[in-house]
Amino acid sequence: MRQRLQAEPTIRADLCAIALAAALIIGAPVDVFAQDGSDGRALGDMWQRPTSEPAWTGEDAAAAYALRSKRHKAFMQGGVPPEYRNARSPYPAADRLVGEGGALYAEHCAGCHGPEGFGDGVAAMDLRPTPTFLAFMIESPDLVDEYLMWTIAEGGAQFDTEMPAYKDALDTRDIWKIVVYMRAGFPPANDDAVE
Repeated sequence: MRQRLQAEPTIRADLCAIALAAALIIGAPVDVFAQDGSDGRALGDMWQRPTSEPAWTGEDAAAAYALRSKRHKAFMQGGVPPEYRNARSPYPAADRLVGEGGALYAEHCAGCHGPEGFGDGVAAMDLRPTPTFLAFMIESPDLVDEYLMWTIAEGGAQFDTEMPAYKDALDTRDIWKIVVYMRAGFPPANDDAVE
């Protein structure tokens, strides 16, 4: 009984931290330095969104999750389309390939997914659903090579997302280099990559 009483404050603190993190993730960006209220908010009202931006609600988050999970559900129920079955990266995680993949990622992916794969690229907030958090997802055992090739090559139109298809813009070697870069953990260009 004594152990339970000692553990409850820790559990409550953890739940509060999770709730705060969730609120910050789905909450609106806030300009706490607004001086004159010229952005449409009352001066000092830091929780009011500017009137020019659409509100982001918990319902939006649920809808975004439902859209994001369409591809995963299709994969879990039927695998990838035949042309992507058993696709495997031919490349090891060598410095040169990670660097080349990083350059390709920066050019084609970072604008939405962010430079480190956190879904925080400059275009991310204009997309519904917002881009997948690749830095987290790349660690998932479900993200096998064929799934990544299918996702990057075909994009998200068939799942009602705005992820563009890259099969006509990039050849398969370049897509695999992007996969190598992501699997290396999105290293900055000046860091040494994993060999």
